[in-house]
Amino acid sequence: MKIVKITIQAVLLNVSVEYEKTLNDMMLIFCTAIRYSFKRLLEGYKIGDLEKDVAFKYNLNIRQAKDAVESARQTIQSQKELLKLNYNNYNKKEKSIEKQLNNEKLSEKKRNALIKKLEKRNRKLNYYQQLIDKNKIPSLIFGTKKMFLRRCKGLISNEEWKNCRNNRLYSRGDKTKNGNPNLRIIIKNNRSYLEISTLTKTETNRAIKIQIPIYLPQKLSKKTGKVNGNNYREMFLNYLETKEAYQVEILKRNNKYYVHITFEMKQINPIYTNENGVIGIDTNPDGFALTYIDNKGNYKWHRYLKQHELLYARSNRRKNLCGELVKQAIEIAKINKSGVSIENLKFKDDKDVQSKFARTKHQFIYKALLTMLESACKREGIEIKKVKPQFTSKIGLYKYCHQYGMDVHNGAAMVIGRRSYKLKEKVPKILKDKLIENKEEFNKKSEWSKWSIINNIIKGKVGEEPDLWIKNRKQTLRLTS
Repeated sequence: MKIVKITIQAVLLNVSVEYEKTLNDMMLIFCTAIRYSFKRLLEGYKIGDLEKDVAFKYNLNIRQAKDAVESARQTIQSQKELLKLNYNNYNKKEKSIEKQLNNEKLSEKKRNALIKKLEKRNRKLNYYQQLIDKNKIPSLIFGTKKMFLRRCKGLISNEEWKNCRNNRLYSRGDKTKNGNPNLRIIIKNNRSYLEISTLTKTETNRAIKIQIPIYLPQKLSKKTGKVNGNNYREMFLNYLETKEAYQVEILKRNNKYYVHITFEMKQINPIYTNENGVIGIDTNPDGFALTYIDNKGNYKWHRYLKQHELLYARSNRRKNLCGELVKQAIEIAKINKSGVSIENLKFKDDKDVQSKFARTKHQFIYKALLTMLESACKREGIEIKKVKPQFTSKIGLYKYCHQYGMDVHNGAAMVIGRRSYKLKEKVPKILKDKLIENKEEFNKKSEWSKWSIINNIIKGKVGEEPDLWIKNRKQTLRLTS
């Protein structure tokens, strides 16, 4: 049975002045230990030796020292992965510009602009290449670059800058210690507390522990008193009884102490499967396009879950809107007792685009929607399948939009649904008869090669916009006199 990780955000309540000082001191020491470990790991220290060094130097118990070293190790590893990703992205951007420069019809002004852009891309590419060759990582600022620049400009005080750098306390779980030995959630008199092992020791060399009330998230309706959405509090308390390991991280923001608790839950076997049909879902900047097909790939219905506010809402609001869209899609899948099919998208910044589109793309919520949808399906027992995204929009546009009166997004959703059943998408006979001259040579091509040829021919006749094909389909195929 597969395991799903769930992270809930709790908050500490009624933190006294004394406990606040204790927490701040622990965060200062822990974050300092992380930065020290980070530098030593870059210098080539062995992890085992470094853990003992950190424990002695900062008066931490061995588990706290291991957590600090592991946090530093993960930071370095993530930076190395990010370095490879950036190098590959800029390499593709450079090739894209070189391809554009081969166009002899470019104006002098456009050519000069592209040459300047190519120089910038080359500088970045060389920078990343040198780091990879020397097995190094880019410079890293603990406390974020944004706050560092604000400190350099005198916009924040030195104390505020230090608070940004020392605002975290982290502890991994341990099954042998009934969950988490250093940051433990306990229940007393039906109230939840976070028990923290401090750095102060007793005469018997045991850590003094403090207990602070903690609010575990549970959204209650003001009208009915029932829980809206997922009852994360109940889920975690049930998990707590198993005495399995869970991870706890305390983050200080705006003088509040937020607690991120990560625990594992067994994924239930799918109740709603593709045997009853599947809902293909195409993700867009303003919502979900849903197309329902039966288990033989035949069209049943389509609809669009639209939320215009996604295009301009702030990040917190946008996240809430994504959750509402996912909830609607899940309810529809349950009503139809069907599975769900989505695109297996790779989120890379390897396209060299205009600044206007870059801003739009930056706010695109593809990843958030698909991640939340996948988690919700696993949690609710809905079978979910990921399919390759190539040509879904083009096939849907040229093959299904006219036939079923759909827009391009619902056409793509139908292809996504059919692809989950591994059904082939043959080029319709009318497209071959009207657009292809050498049919014998065309029939030897693979499925995607055929659709690529069809797409290039239609683009040459009507242009890039899908609406132009829908509007001019009859004239393009010479179906009208």
